[in-house]
Amino acid sequence: MLFPAFAQAQAQRVLLVELEGRGATVAQRMIADGLRERGLEVTEVGATDDLAAAATEARAGAIVTGRVRSRRRQYQVTLEVRDATGGEQGGVQMRVRGGRGVSRLIDRLVGELELVPTAASPTVPELGAPEADAPSEEPARATERAAATAAETDAPPDRGGLPIEARFMLGAGVRSRGVELLSPDGVDAAYRVEPYFEIAARADARFFDVAFARVVFGTSAGLTSEREDPRLGQLDTWFVRLRADAGASYWIDDTVELGAALGVGWDRYELAFNELVPTAEYVHLRPAVVSAFRLVGRHLVLDAEVGLRFPFGVGELESVYGRDYDVLGVDGVMRFHGLVDPGFIWAAEVGFRHYELTLRRPSGAVEGHDSGWHATGYVGWQL
Repeated sequence: MLFPAFAQAQAQRVLLVELEGRGATVAQRMIADGLRERGLEVTEVGATDDLAAAATEARAGAIVTGRVRSRRRQYQVTLEVRDATGGEQGGVQMRVRGGRGVSRLIDRLVGELELVPTAASPTVPELGAPEADAPSEEPARATERAAATAAETDAPPDRGGLPIEARFMLGAGVRSRGVELLSPDGVDAAYRVEPYFEIAARADARFFDVAFARVVFGTSAGLTSEREDPRLGQLDTWFVRLRADAGASYWIDDTVELGAALGVGWDRYELAFNELVPTAEYVHLRPAVVSAFRLVGRHLVLDAEVGLRFPFGVGELESVYGRDYDVLGVDGVMRFHGLVDPGFIWAAEVGFRHYELTLRRPSGAVEGHDSGWHATGYVGWQL
């Protein structure tokens, strides 16, 4: 081999193209981490039709593409190994259960990568040997290895990490709130503020590409409320919300996701003492339907979610308008989000919330609503 040091450096650079299929996010992260632990330089790119150009730009000597199928806690991984021109050289097909078998999958993949010829490693014929081209045995060997690994099922446990995907984001945006209470004695109450500034944070984790858990928090910043009579001054105001839930969702044809979640939430709309609208507090149970649509792989995804809210209380509203009450809430959100390599994530969402109120007192029932909209942007990191 001529210039062996240069050829070895080229072979150590691998272009990992975005894997396709359900469970691809978790599997790709484990594959990339495993290759790096074995001393290879890995460049991850999105789906592309020009593999040769992408490999040239990354100065990679080998390309890995493939597809992942996830069923419960089991991953069916099919990888194709290609040279720098995009020509197929071999492959690995293996079933991985949870965090088991990952090391064996990586070992087989590294073995395939070692057989990929590079432009910098031509073979020099020995002196006196015939110069006729000898048939290459590499494709046959690769085919045999792929067939052997196809039967692989439950590999022994290893130290590979669990397929958990975690994200944390910080954000800011605007929200509104409008309250209207209609009393039978003609003494009505109303309150409206829009828009007001909010600081928000959210964290979520996904397990085995099926189950998930989420926490969302938001608080108003610098908010005050004006009285109808300016001479009475302003009202100290603080709005805060917190929600935690868990659920499961499944990908259909790798582009549409459907699922459900169940959680608890807390909305507190604190107002300083006033004559009409006291502090409202809604601690509620929230079942929800969740969905997602991959528009451009993982780089642009549309989420849509609708939830019902069943409050356990209404805060100080009951002390003013009656302890016997019926309250039902509903909310919805539409969110665009995406992943930017290596782990930067972003999201932008709009949504609404609405509580329908009926509070009963001896003089009659007070009916009304407490509702609002929001628009929030987030940036964060995915692990």
